[in-house]
Amino acid sequence: MDQRQPFSFGTDLAAPKSTAELFTLATLSPLVIASRVGQLWLAMATAPTAKDKAEAVRMVSEKMAATGEAVMAVQTAMAKAAGDAVIASMSGRRQSGNPMDAVLTAGLRPYSKRVRSNHRRLSR
Repeated sequence: MDQRQPFSFGTDLAAPKSTAELFTLATLSPLVIASRVGQLWLAMATAPTAKDKAEAVRMVSEKMAATGEAVMAVQTAMAKAAGDAVIASMSGRRQSGNPMDAVLTAGLRPYSKRVRSNHRRLSR
């Protein structure tokens, strides 16, 4: 608690940004998975069309692409956080923000972006 502002704890009600990414994944992922599993079961019960095969390939390839993006985003966010920590310690100032939340948010963003777009596409 800040001695100059004794009630400052009441003004910091913002949730971490990673909470929004986790919430998106937790709410939309089951819907996307259910939609895709239903499509795959129907495709396996009948003759799979080119659209069904493309969706199966897309499921795998987008996960690989999201993983690559997430790895790069986490590494970039960690390098930025380390650089900010060095600059803050050398200048005697406090580091702004929560660096761990920034790293987690950067790692989750590629996945939640794809889940949102898949949900929009599959729910039509």
